[in-house]
Amino acid sequence: MSVVTSMLGVVDDVLDLTDSIADAVTGLLRGVDSSAAMVSDDALLGLLGRAETLGRAVDALRVLVAAEVGDRARPELGTESLAHRRGCGSAAELVERVTRVSSVTARARLRLGARVHRCTGFTGAPLPAAFDAVREGLVSGRLGWDAAQTITTALTVAGRGTPTDMLGGLRAAEHELVCAATGTAPAPDVAALPPVMHAETKLQAATWVEVLNPDGAEPSERDFEARHVRLLPARGGWVPIAGLLAPEVAGQVQRVFDALCNPRQAGNLPEALPGRGSADADANSDGGVHAGGGAGASAGDSASAGAGADMDARFGVSVDTDGIRDPRTRAQRQHDALATVFDIAGRADELPTLGGASATILVTTLTDDFLTGTGVGHIDGVDVPIPMSAIRQHACANGAHTLELTPAGGIHRLGTEQRTFTRAQRRALAARDGGCIIPGCPIPAAATEAHHVTPWWAGGPTHVDNGVLLCWFHHRTIDTSGWEIRMISGAPHVKPPPWLGDPVWRATTHSPTRRTAQLRRQHE
Repeated sequence: MSVVTSMLGVVDDVLDLTDSIADAVTGLLRGVDSSAAMVSDDALLGLLGRAETLGRAVDALRVLVAAEVGDRARPELGTESLAHRRGCGSAAELVERVTRVSSVTARARLRLGARVHRCTGFTGAPLPAAFDAVREGLVSGRLGWDAAQTITTALTVAGRGTPTDMLGGLRAAEHELVCAATGTAPAPDVAALPPVMHAETKLQAATWVEVLNPDGAEPSERDFEARHVRLLPARGGWVPIAGLLAPEVAGQVQRVFDALCNPRQAGNLPEALPGRGSADADANSDGGVHAGGGAGASAGDSASAGAGADMDARFGVSVDTDGIRDPRTRAQRQHDALATVFDIAGRADELPTLGGASATILVTTLTDDFLTGTGVGHIDGVDVPIPMSAIRQHACANGAHTLELTPAGGIHRLGTEQRTFTRAQRRALAARDGGCIIPGCPIPAAATEAHHVTPWWAGGPTHVDNGVLLCWFHHRTIDTSGWEIRMISGAPHVKPPPWLGDPVWRATTHSPTRRTAQLRRQHE
């Protein structure tokens, strides 16, 4: 009885101490809030470090307590589970309700807690945790949450493919990684070094994984089956995308993103790509937007990553050493790069057809809405409507069919496809423009769309004297960005928006041949 009483007393002391510490920290917060702006730089940085020391201890307490909650709420305990007895469906839900953290945070604490939790054996003695060195680092208050997550995750992956005779190396790796992250000497005869930053911990952990499993961790069947990419239900006019990629696939995707999102690299794309995906692709293929009395047709989802890089000095625009900043975020540029990739792939000869047609999309809208620029359209297979600006962009680049319906809804007449730029015309535009004509845009001709300066639905001809090359981003925003385009003697001229500098008309080209010719004429 005295032992039980003693244990209850310890628990009460811990709870009282926790309350006292919380009160002290709250008082500290009030003091910092009122005086932080007045302290010296050195004092401020010292406070930053001490706050993190306190945070590491609190994080460790959170993990250890969550670990015990997770152990008492194991599903196999059934109705005796702590979660069940408190009316929750899982340990994660129980942690969420008690702490008011997000489900992601609750699961992360439970996951790390399970890795460092010491269970009790049949004899009543505690058994070592799966990652006992990490546990000791957390309890010491010197190992942070990020480092603990990185070490345990990396070594868990390494353990899947590590040969049996190398399992002892996992313990050695854990010990070395914890010592490096906490600034602890790994052995009595080895001097301790300053704690490494988290980025170094990640690098060291990855190196240990390679050492322990030099052939690479072959994904388990469960891991391999988990690969997926899904288009989720539309929300707020946009379609979310989610998935899990194999590392090698993710590497390929990242390389493409890097190439198309980097202004200095985007220009390395070839001037022409094989098949219909080339810069001079034959737009008379199956691409097109159908405008008609409620019917529709296909349109290649032409795209390109957008603007960026250097503005020509001849525009008199104020630029820094890196040129005009691209207004898009990295994530937005990657979205536009993805559009470019799928546009090129959709028009490539090697891509399988769908019902005998190339992999283009089907867009429908009403003729009156299309001509007036109002209303919306719909894409086959996508629930959310798309704006008329997007439909006009597709129609400009890929053409359209008009479709007349009977009052009963039957097809009365299918008009011929509105003519788009031919392969030869696209080749000529590529030679003349060299890529997107907006100054500073690095997108080459291979990843552009042919734009009618005077829209064909407004009577503009499909002729090289009325066509220019624009990337997906500038084509989509040409009516709202402030850029203006006009043709003089068959050559494109552009005027920048006022906020970029002096809004005057200038000839523009990215063709190196034309630039050389212009330079020679200037010096004749």
